[in-house]
Amino acid sequence: MDWYIGEEWNDKARGLHKKVLSLQFQNLEKPLAISTVLFHINNPCENLGDRPSKYLERNEIQQHILEMGSALTPIDCYLELLLQQFLPGETSVCSIETKSGERINFELKLERIISNTQVEKLNAAEVYSLALRYKENGVSMFKMYPKFAFDYFSRSAKLLISYKPFDKLDKKENGIDGSEVETLFVQIQTNLAACLLQEKRFEHVIYHTEFVETQDNPSEKSIYRRALAFYNLKEFEKAQQTIERVPNYEEKREFAKLQENIAASWKTSNAKYKQVVQRMFS
Repeated sequence: MDWYIGEEWNDKARGLHKKVLSLQFQNLEKPLAISTVLFHINNPCENLGDRPSKYLERNEIQQHILEMGSALTPIDCYLELLLQQFLPGETSVCSIETKSGERINFELKLERIISNTQVEKLNAAEVYSLALRYKENGVSMFKMYPKFAFDYFSRSAKLLISYKPFDKLDKKENGIDGSEVETLFVQIQTNLAACLLQEKRFEHVIYHTEFVETQDNPSEKSIYRRALAFYNLKEFEKAQQTIERVPNYEEKREFAKLQENIAASWKTSNAKYKQVVQRMFS
C-alpha cells in the first residue's frame, strides 16, 4: 500500500509529520473534513507541556471519538489534519513541531471511520449549520488563537459564498431562508475583519466590510472596524463618514476616541500638506 499512503507525510508549513508503522488494511477511504472517526492513542504524548488538548493531555492510552471541525485548541486542530491523512487500520508515529523547534510526539491508530460526508452532498440547510458551527468555533478561539479563528471564519465563508445571491434561497424549497444565510455571512465577514485588523491588513478589512455601504442598518462592530481600517490607511474623510453612520456616536466611548484620533491626524495631515506646497512654491 506504499503507493497510496506512502511511508511518510509532511506538512512543513504547519510543522506536521507522520511515519507509517503498520497497516491492517480495511479500505482506501480517508477521513474527509466532514467526518467522525474512532482512533486510539498508543502511548503517552511526549513534550506536550502545558499546551491544551482534549485528546493528548490526559497522558492516557485510550480510544477516542473525534468529529472533524470540532477542535478548539491548536494541537487538536493539527490532530484533525493528521488523522485526515490516515487509512482505517493504519498506525503511525506523529509529530507537531512548535515555534520554538520542540517536537510533540505521539503514536496514533485510526480504528475506523464512523461517518464520512462530502461537502458537495450537503443541502443548503446542512451547509448553513456547518458554517454556523465553524463560525462559533472561530469566536471561541479568537481571543487566544486568532490565526486559528481566522481559519474557521474563512472555511465558514467559503461554504456560504457558493449560495450567492442569497435571496434565491427559500425556506420551503431549500430548508433555509436566504435572509438567515446572508445574516450569518455578514457576521462572518465582520469577524474576518477583526482578525485582519490584528494583522494590520487594512485593505482587506475594507474589502470584507464593503457591505456596510449597502446595508441600511449595519452592526456597530462592522462600522467601527471599517472606520478603523480607513483611519489606519490615512483616509480620514472616509473614516469620519463611516463612523457618522452610527447615531449619537459621540456618546459611545470607542467611537468618540476614534473620532478624536481621526480629527487630530486629519489636522496634522493637512498641515503637513500645506508645508509641502509652501516649500514647492517658495
